Order: sequence, then C-alpha cells, then structure tokens
Amino acid sequence: MCLPLSSHKRMLTVLTLGLALGAVSLNAADTNQVANSPADLENLSLQQLVNVQVTSVSKKEENLLDAAAAVSVLSNDDLRRSGATSVAEALRLVPGLNVASFNASDLSISARGFSGLYADNLLVLVDGRAVYSPIFSGVFWDLQQMDLEDVDRIEVIRGPGATVWGANAVNGVINIVSKSARDTQGGYLYTSGGTVGLTADGVRYGGKLADNTYYRFDLGYQLTDDYPLANGQSAGDGWQSEQYGYRLDNYSGANTHLTWQAGAVVNQLDDHTSDAYNANTLARWTQELSDRSSVEVQTYFDRTYRDDLVRIRDLVDTFDLTAQHTFGLGENNDVIWGAGYRFTVMSLERINQVFGAPANSLNQQLFSAFAQDEFKLVPDKLTLTAGAKIEHNDFTGFEVQPSIRASFKPAPNQTLWTAVSRAVTTPDPVNENPGMSFAIGAPFRGPGGGLYLPEVVGNKNIESQELLAYELGYRLQAGKRVQADLAAYYNQYDRIIGFNAADATFVPGLPLGTAQVPWANLQRGHTDGGEATVTVAPLDSWRLTAGYSLVLTDIPGNQSFVSAPQQQATLRSSFDFSRRVSLDGDLRYVDQLAGISSLGIAGTPSYLTADARLAYRPTDRVELSIAGQNLFAPRQPEPAYPVPGSIYSQVPRGFYAKMAWHF
Repeated sequence: MCLPLSSHKRMLTVLTLGLALGAVSLNAADTNQVANSPADLENLSLQQLVNVQVTSVSKKEENLLDAAAAVSVLSNDDLRRSGATSVAEALRLVPGLNVASFNASDLSISARGFSGLYADNLLVLVDGRAVYSPIFSGVFWDLQQMDLEDVDRIEVIRGPGATVWGANAVNGVINIVSKSARDTQGGYLYTSGGTVGLTADGVRYGGKLADNTYYRFDLGYQLTDDYPLANGQSAGDGWQSEQYGYRLDNYSGANTHLTWQAGAVVNQLDDHTSDAYNANTLARWTQELSDRSSVEVQTYFDRTYRDDLVRIRDLVDTFDLTAQHTFGLGENNDVIWGAGYRFTVMSLERINQVFGAPANSLNQQLFSAFAQDEFKLVPDKLTLTAGAKIEHNDFTGFEVQPSIRASFKPAPNQTLWTAVSRAVTTPDPVNENPGMSFAIGAPFRGPGGGLYLPEVVGNKNIESQELLAYELGYRLQAGKRVQADLAAYYNQYDRIIGFNAADATFVPGLPLGTAQVPWANLQRGHTDGGEATVTVAPLDSWRLTAGYSLVLTDIPGNQSFVSAPQQQATLRSSFDFSRRVSLDGDLRYVDQLAGISSLGIAGTPSYLTADARLAYRPTDRVELSIAGQNLFAPRQPEPAYPVPGSIYSQVPRGFYAKMAWHF
C-alpha cells in the first residue's frame, strides 16, 4: 500500500494556477487593507510578548508571565524572521530543546534529556491532535510539514504536562497552534530555491463562504538535496514532500466557534526506498457560556502510513474524541475537567534483516478523565493549582498522573513558581511485543565462538516508566527593555524503559545466531539542570535574546536512548534597519555527546554554528529574503546516536533565496 507522489512539474502547474487565482481575486479584494503583513520590532514590545496568551499549561488561556511552568512561545513573527523552513528547524531556538538531524529527513527532538530518533517522553500536538506514532511513541518529524505562515504560535512546555495532556507528556509538550481562517484572508504565494533545500513552493488562499464563515486552502511542495556523509560523499538521502491543507472557521455568535480542518503530507525519498504519508481531519466546537465558563468538544481522525527498508511497514489509524468544561466555583476557584476516548488500529506488514515484526494488526483503546482546580489563595498574588489525570490503556491498565503547582507574584511584573508532578511513559508495541525486534549492532563472536547478531526484543511484562519531577522558576519583565525567564528542575525516574547488553540471551543459529536483549524496566536514575533566557531591547528596532540550558544525567546502564548534550547555548539578534529592511542572526553552541563503548557507538564532538537572514520588503505585500544556515562549517555532525540500519549523515552549510507575496 503506497500513495505515489506527483511530479514537481505538476506542483509548479498548481502554483501557477494559484498565482492566476490571486491575480483575479486581487480585483475583488479590498486593496486598501494589507492582510498578514509582517510586523516590525517597534510594534512588538517585550511587554506585549510576555503577556501573550498560552493554553498548553492548563488547557485555558493565561498570560505567559503568570504560567506556573517552564514555557516558551515562538510567535509567527519569530518563525518568519528565523529563516527556518520547517517546524523542526524553528525549535532549535527554544532553550532546553535538543534538536539533532540523523540525515536529511530524520530528526530527534527532545527536552531535558532522553533524546533519540523516537524520543517518547515528548508529546507533540498540532491544534490539539497528537502526532506521535503509537507504534514507536515517537514523532516522525518528516511528516510534520506545514506552511509556517499559517502557524499562529508554537507553545513549548519544558517539563511534565501529563495532568492535562496524559501519558508521554513527560519531559515536555510542544503545541503547534495554527491561525484561524479568519486571520488568513486573501492570497499568499511563496517560492524559494537554494543549495540544500533545492526548492520550496506554496500557495494559500482564504475567503468567506457567508457572514462569519471563513475558509482557506493551501498546498506546497519541497525538494531537499542529499546530505553528505562523514567522508564528504553523498548520503543519497534526499527527499521530496507535498503538503495539502484546508480549514473552515465559523463564528455563528460572539461566543461560539466551530472549526473544521483537514490536511495531508506525502513524502518520498529520492531513491524510492521510503514512502510515507499522513492524512488527518479535525473538528472542534467551542462555546463560551460566561466570562469564566466554556465548553469544548473536539474529535479527529488520523492515518499514517510508512514503508521503508529500515523500519517496519506500518499503517496506523487513530480516532480521538475529547470534551472539556471550564467553570468558576465561587470567586476564587476556576475548575476545568474533561474526558476522552481514543481508538487506534495498527497494522504491521513486513520482516527484514534489521527490523523484525509479526504480520498482524493490533487494536488499542485509551480512556481518560482529568480535573484541575486553580485556587486563588490571595487574589493577584498567590495561586495554587492542583489536578490529576486518570487513564486506562491496554498495556499497563490504569495510570494516575497528578500535579500541584503554585505561583507567587511579589510584584505585577514578576512571577515565582514551583511544581511537583508525576508523569508516565507507557510501553509501545515495540517494547511489549515479543515478536518485534531490531538489530543494535554488528555480529560478534559469542559463546562457543559462533557469530551472533545483537538485537532488542519485546517483553510482554514491561511496565510504564515513571517520572517524579520537581520544578522551580522565575520570570521578570523589567520595563520595556529587559525580560528574563529562569527554570530549574530535578527529575527522578523509576522503571526506566531501556535495554542492557549484559542481559542478552544467546540463541545459536546458522550462519548467525542472535544475542537477544529484552526491553526491560531498568533501575532508577535522575536528571537535573535548568534553562535561562534573557531578552534585551537596546533600541526599539533591535532585540537580543540569549539562552542557556544544562542537563546533568545520572542514569546507570548503557542505554542509547537517554543521553543528550549536557550544555547548549544560543544568542539571537533581530534588527530592523527600517520598516523595509531587517537582519536576523542566530548563534548556537551544542555540547559533545559521549559514546557508548559497550555498543560500539562513537561520540559526537561539540559544535558552534550560525544562521542569518536578510529581508527586504519593497511593499507591504511583498518580502524578498536570503538566508544562510549552518554557516561555520561545510558539514557538521549533530549529536545523535545512529539508528541501526539507517543513514547517519551530516548537516551541510546551505543558502536559499525566497520571495513571499500577500495578495
């Protein structure tokens, strides 16, 4: 089963039609109104940014300054000025996130340690739709392609969010929030070409179906060149992607909002060894009953298919339904509660020399309910938030994930917060099914002198991994020129899901035997560290942001999925020469990653690199830009452990030019 890609020529034809549509619609549009024109720094004060509304911490709107969690927000303006070509690239700007490329299409993104291609401790949501694979409990980032112009903001929680979001929201939550169709009226066309991202083209158009009913559709195409291997030769990992999307928003009343959206991403490696697609649709109804009361019901269907020579061929269908109710209880209590149901069908279809899997189907159900109470002990000064989420899954049964958070405001421009939370990472079919296995190294001489291939195998007795997290943070808004955000944490892990080569069982065979290493709940361990971000605006037209993160790991055993660079640092500059010309730059340092000698895995050296973007807006509707990425070296390995049987290439230096037109 495979959905084939169309040719690049077909996509260019579609873009040409989109351009023609824009030219026609421009006559009908209100040409005196400039839609979606980029803002300059003078119109984006630090005070406005710290007072941005976030919803990921408590599933209700609150000021970023007041949130009792380590939260960072990338605004639409941040995304545009960064020069990033994807969500994954943009996340490099967030302190405490580790973003590493294995090759041109595979990435690892994690928070506060536990990195790997399938980083299962980080929950990723797109408009409330979970996008992690239930087979691997990780995210296929190559399928998370979208036009960044349509993204309103990306909220990133560093630390547990399981009380409202559930299992696997352990070390963090990434919530990608797209714009309403009401905010994307008119047309938008972009095209770019470069040395690594060979081309990226797209068109979007939004209009009205009736009073208070808005729509938009968009489509895009991108083609990425091969990355180099360590010896400079081509890795042959180039790929192409098509994206399609639609959204409808209806505001039938001042307090009622109905949205329906659908999208698809279709990917293919240039050598045709991998095909993948994701298709999804989501509907959400929100009704505000009063200033402190609202109801929301959301449902979505998601289908993900992947077929390649490294991972198993799989097809995953997910149906999800959730409902929540927020209400005030007296003058000082705000309560939110809700329930959900998720049904997943997973089909596994192939066995090969790297990844073994039974050809079968697996149905999985998840039931959940949560409640959280925000109690204002001293109004505008001291707030206590307590809650818990109860889930029942088919692997480990009932799981309870509580948290308690407190925030204290010694002054209106300062917030001191602390939190204690419990969260779990549930096993997936790879961990739990004894029939699933994958190779973890080269054959070696074992007992009796025979050759054995080491492989990890499933364990039906595995339990969930548990986290008990302690957090402390402080935020300061010092006038309109200085903003600071500090967070520290201590994470205690129990029943860590991993493997230890010392537990291998040798099974003789010809020409190769197998050294079977079962997934297991290993001993306890902990991580601690913190993140710091300071933003300074020396001028209204110039902004500097410095970030630093530290992860100290004390987890016994040799596990390739729990390590991350110890230190990371960023320095970002945004400067407007005028309202027409802007220059942005980003300097990044990433610490080394130690090797694992027992598995024959080499480490990765530290590196320092930079990105830069120069933009010129000849009119309010047109922006021309040039950007350079990974500027300090011709190619750079990023700290990530190689995946058995997969390509591990290096990130090359790249340049591109882009034109964007709002019409």
